[in-house]
Amino acid sequence: MAGIGFTLRKMTGRGDLWGIVQAYSYSALLSSGPWLFTILALVGITFLTRYLVTWDDLLIFRTIITYNFSFSLVFCGPIVMVGTRLLADQIHEDRLDRAPSLLFSMMMAYIVVVTLPMVYLYGYAADLTASQRAAAIAGGYLIGLIWTVVVFVSALKNYTYVSGVFFIGMFIAFVSCGILLTSYGATGLMWGFNAGLAFILFGLLAWIFVEYPALPHEPFILFQRGGTYWVLGISGLSYNMAIWVDKWVMWVRDSNVDVVAGILRTTPYYDSAMFLSYLFTIPIFAVFFVNIETAFFEKYNRFYKSFQKHVTYMTIESYQRDIINFTLLSLRNLVVLTGLLAILIVLSAAFILETMNIPFKEIGVFRFGALGACLHVLAMFAMVFLSYFDFRKPVMILNTIFLIANFTFTWFAADYFPLHGMGYFLAAALTFILAMSCLVYNLKRLAYGAFITNNPSV
Repeated sequence: MAGIGFTLRKMTGRGDLWGIVQAYSYSALLSSGPWLFTILALVGITFLTRYLVTWDDLLIFRTIITYNFSFSLVFCGPIVMVGTRLLADQIHEDRLDRAPSLLFSMMMAYIVVVTLPMVYLYGYAADLTASQRAAAIAGGYLIGLIWTVVVFVSALKNYTYVSGVFFIGMFIAFVSCGILLTSYGATGLMWGFNAGLAFILFGLLAWIFVEYPALPHEPFILFQRGGTYWVLGISGLSYNMAIWVDKWVMWVRDSNVDVVAGILRTTPYYDSAMFLSYLFTIPIFAVFFVNIETAFFEKYNRFYKSFQKHVTYMTIESYQRDIINFTLLSLRNLVVLTGLLAILIVLSAAFILETMNIPFKEIGVFRFGALGACLHVLAMFAMVFLSYFDFRKPVMILNTIFLIANFTFTWFAADYFPLHGMGYFLAAALTFILAMSCLVYNLKRLAYGAFITNNPSV
């Protein structure tokens, strides 16, 4: 995100309010595009169609989208993490002629790993019509492929085009669902939503092919070169599983679970409250990517380029102190901003739920989810800084701890309704504390790590 962050930061320096609004809006969309599109589209379609289709049809539609989102994130996790690193290597080596090969390889990898579980779940286990089975499988492919494409989009500078693609895709989804729902119910909603996703996928691919016109002459590059970064693959898998594991536990353990299509289990009150709490963290993402990551990258780049210039140790040490001071100060400011946001959300939770016509019983989950999401985002930012310095194994361990803690805490809290959501909050708090401790420890050893522990020649 630092690449496009420099472009967006220029907009904030124009001296007008509209430039600031544009920069942060584009940053939010580019950092969370597929997720933001899905959440907003789901909320909008639910409000528009709740009086036009039966609750059963709406429940099938929402459940399929939720499962597809879960599938896509988990299966894309290792592919996206490894692919992002390989793309960064290509940019560093100025070998962007390999980018189309990497994109093709990532898309094929996702299709291969997700096909069997999706076909089994939707094509055999779930009680759906033939058209619904096809729509569910197609939607799972589309969402996952968009996640892989976004890796390449974040390296481009045409934020206006990318934002337009997402907004037009969302509009197409709304219109298509409105046209098809009256005649086809849940099936029409699923295909209408897929139409919006398809526009986004092919719209993004079109611009990528313009920017990277080379043909994919190395279709297996992900498998050939990705083995070096197997730690990143595990890290991506564990992180995305950690995001979803509390929902999986609630689907299994909660007594108020809804069973859809014979086998698909979901807890709408828990899922919707958690998704809504995630939505309020988007402003923090925007601030981080526009202001903090770009400035951090400049100091990071200066520190490592100083090695090539054979500067003195005192100069290296001064650059290291700049990085430490900037990183800790930035995280302190983010903690303050996030804390204020969390307090505001907790205090206004009743008003938010009432305004959005959400059942009041979700207020406890929403409050725990909002607090947990804020801590989760801060922990993720700490891991972003660690990833810049190539501390792969510490990040992998942190993500694995997050996964285990979220599963364990949610499992024990599942039997007590007032504690629903607390498992995620405690897991996020634990991960945040460990991530910050790990970051501070490694920042103090930055020069040693650069010359010794992370030096490929040693």
